[in-house]
Amino acid sequence: MKWVPPDNRSEVSQAFLEAVAMMDTASTTVAESTSSQLIAGLEGDDDSGYEENNCSSSAVASSTSQVKAEAMNFLSDADKSLSRLHFFPAVQRLFLQFNTALPSSAPVKRLFTIAGLIETSRRNRLSDSNFEKLLMLKVNKV
Repeated sequence: MKWVPPDNRSEVSQAFLEAVAMMDTASTTVAESTSSQLIAGLEGDDDSGYEENNCSSSAVASSTSQVKAEAMNFLSDADKSLSRLHFFPAVQRLFLQFNTALPSSAPVKRLFTIAGLIETSRRNRLSDSNFEKLLMLKVNKV
């Protein structure tokens, strides 16, 4: 939270808590619906899943409060190293969702294509810094 201005920290922490709770609720709901479908399929009774869904709503609420407590503990933890995420699994799932790089080579190919357009036979004596400046100007133009 060092990068957040002091007057916005409560809003950002609240948004973080909601995101962690929403992610955990979604994963819990998917797991419970899958298990209730399997149980209903084994029993062969279509009405049996209704009672299980009513019971699971209280389980989701208690799970959400546990996840929010876990997120609050993460925010109050003094150690901010990445290895601490192993102690907070809900926060770790959120971290992996939003901080994972997309494995795509398209931006790199685009960069090399633009670099090839800059480095022509008439511009073969550009210094490294000038080439880098031209490339950054070309790539970042709006």
